[in-house]
Amino acid sequence: ERSVMRRDNTKVFIILSVLIIVIIFGFDACTTSVQQANVHTEVATICGKESVQTGSGDNRSHEYRVYTSGSTYVVEDYYGISGIRLDSADLYGHIKVGETYIIRSYGYRIPWASSFWNIESITPTQQEPTGTCG
Repeated sequence: ERSVMRRDNTKVFIILSVLIIVIIFGFDACTTSVQQANVHTEVATICGKESVQTGSGDNRSHEYRVYTSGSTYVVEDYYGISGIRLDSADLYGHIKVGETYIIRSYGYRIPWASSFWNIESITPTQQEPTGTCG
């Protein structure tokens, strides 16, 4: 009887663990997929970039921010309906201050919530940028 109960408890534990993981990652992927449906493309000059600390205490993290002649962006890893990126630091490292790029991003720019467009790709260009730095 004990071994049957132990097996049942193990099955319940495994099922609950899988459900929790699916719910957490599924919600994040769903949110990202909704944001990826709102695509933004802009030609802009990179005015500056920095890694900004977000959160506090044990909930601290950082965010790669990119300031351009047109808007402020972030470079974050993502996974959703439009694909996956796990190399945000590499993309951030390729962005050069003073250069002009075609910036493809997604998401929503909500100033009061410190929500920024997430850069999906950059392509160097000679086109006239939006706005100016400074």
